[in-house]
Amino acid sequence: MKGRLASRVALVTGGGRGIGRAISEAYAREGAKVAVLDLKLDVAEECAGAIRAAGGEAMAVQANVADREDVFTAAAKVKHAFGPVTVLVNNAMYNRYGPLDDQTEPMISRMIDVGFKGVIWGYQACVPQMREAGGGVIVNIASPSAVLAMKNGIMYSAIKAAVAAATRSGAAEYGPDNIRVTAIAPGPTQTDGANMVVSEEGWERRRQRMPIGRLGQPSDMANAAVFLASDDASFVTGDMLFVDGGVTYAFS
Repeated sequence: MKGRLASRVALVTGGGRGIGRAISEAYAREGAKVAVLDLKLDVAEECAGAIRAAGGEAMAVQANVADREDVFTAAAKVKHAFGPVTVLVNNAMYNRYGPLDDQTEPMISRMIDVGFKGVIWGYQACVPQMREAGGGVIVNIASPSAVLAMKNGIMYSAIKAAVAAATRSGAAEYGPDNIRVTAIAPGPTQTDGANMVVSEEGWERRRQRMPIGRLGQPSDMANAAVFLASDDASFVTGDMLFVDGGVTYAFS
């Protein structure tokens, strides 16, 4: 399969659902060999199977990104099956909104372990493989809340701000290795998971705030992720791309 990502080996964390799945499928359509990593193996296998049925190459990998050893083991499995990872998408996240006073230590620890430490473990596991391959790309999934105030989202905002900082510093640290580090900040996006917690009225309120007049779809984020991983973005590193219909700057 030929495309903008032909010859790439991509590892997508949280790759079995929502934005992660859209990225996994888009990368496969563009010719990448895709490792769909998810905490739930059946979810990863369903996505990987759909990619293969459509003519792409994909494998399912079960791992908990909060566990450093799990991430290293997963990266080694991908290398054994497909070759060195050359595109890493750090998408996995665990989040609970609410007043900080109501958030427990275990809840906060899990959010940090998945949302930030998981990114760092991904760097440590995959950057050596990228060096071996002669270069690569990391695409982190951040958020507009990394730069905006957010009520009932102190921990989420702080974690995504840390991801944005790790993007900038990662670009500086790994640039000499021909590794680009980028990020996407998705605006309100209608995923299956979001639909479970946001009502139709809630979506409508969000839509009315959008300068572009519509809500985001997983495919919007996937298109941006393809661009950032491709040679079309060969001079882009350290940046966080706001894929948000203009809402961040309209209300900043």
